Amino acid sequence: MKRVLCTFAWAMSMALSASRAADTAPGKELFDHYCAECHGAGPGHPGTQQLGWLHGESRALLEKRTDLSPDYVKFVVRHGLWEMPPFRPTEIDDAALARLAEYLARSGKH
Repeated sequence: MKRVLCTFAWAMSMALSASRAADTAPGKELFDHYCAECHGAGPGHPGTQQLGWLHGESRALLEKRTDLSPDYVKFVVRHGLWEMPPFRPTEIDDAALARLAEYLARSGKH
């Protein structure tokens, strides 16, 4: 009986994990991992704060912007901008960067 319950619990946790992953837009997990600390919503995110000061609140949140192209995102990530340091390919590889850039280019358009 214990074995059946453990197997059932494991199967349910796997199904819930798969369901959550399917609900997440490709690139969202990369944004959360690499970008959200500085560019997340709410107070205490220096990238969001600086973009708000420089360009206005409507352009502060990267995930809400509609003017970002994948090429621009890739350029800024690789070369840095203002206080944002560049990210080397050893920190975020080109394939992951492409998914992140596509996510940011599309996220604000939904």
